[in-house]
Amino acid sequence: MKRVIVVSLTLLMVISAIAVADGAFRAFQGGTGARALGMGGAFVAVADDATAIQWNPAGLALFGDTRLGGMSTDRFGVGVTHQYIGAVTTLAGFGLGFGWERLSIDSMVVDAVGAPGQVFTWSESVLIGTIASDLLGFGLVGVNIKYYTADSGLGSTATGFGFDLGLLISVGETVTIGVNATDIAGTTITWDTGVVNTVDAVYTAGAAMTLLEGTMLMAGDIDFTDAGLGDARIGLEFQVIPELAIRGGVVLTDEFQEFQFTVGAGIAIAGLYVDAAYLLDEVLGNTLILSAEFSFGELFPVEEPAE
Repeated sequence: MKRVIVVSLTLLMVISAIAVADGAFRAFQGGTGARALGMGGAFVAVADDATAIQWNPAGLALFGDTRLGGMSTDRFGVGVTHQYIGAVTTLAGFGLGFGWERLSIDSMVVDAVGAPGQVFTWSESVLIGTIASDLLGFGLVGVNIKYYTADSGLGSTATGFGFDLGLLISVGETVTIGVNATDIAGTTITWDTGVVNTVDAVYTAGAAMTLLEGTMLMAGDIDFTDAGLGDARIGLEFQVIPELAIRGGVVLTDEFQEFQFTVGAGIAIAGLYVDAAYLLDEVLGNTLILSAEFSFGELFPVEEPAE
């Protein structure tokens, strides 16, 4: 009997959730890191840790040391592995970064009568190189160059290049405005079978404010796409003590008709930052995110960022 490819329920659900069919790699536009995601993803105007590569590359111009960080999660708790590793530093007045992100989904081939067959893994990855600098005293600007790869697990592969552009502007001592254009003008992903996917551009604007002598951080973001308004995010971080922070956030989707809550916490000890976040989703399932980041500080001193 002629065999046909039928994707498992898990893969179908995840493809629907992250829009692989019509906008491959959209999961990578959702950001990384338990700290940021614990704040609902309201991070475009914050962007002050190793995940700034993803949220707003201009944030790399803020750094005065070298940092290495990573994240791992099982999206929706159904075996969808999502990982990130990023390194950032400052050299000759420029913020520099390198990141790697990967999403993989295990599934199975079944035949026309439902008999199970080959197990395979769909995977998507992106390598990111970042450079950021002061913009003539006006603000900070950063650029990402991204190389996408994909493997269907069934013999076909895909590649493509994309670009991001970010901007950070300080307004006084407590307010920052951030703008990030992800996959500017759309990124084309070409499969060796001739099929072409497009990663649609997303433009995000946000603001962040520090309160209570710097112990509280409030932030809000909103996305814009070619189709109009996208998601909006609001987040809060509170430093209970210098070594402990708690976080919360809300994500507004479906033209602000639906919402999801996020919570998180982090500890900081001797340059080591460990964070956890929990994303609540009654439809797809909840997601636990774990991150760690280390600041090398005096071990590898670098120039202080420009004022």
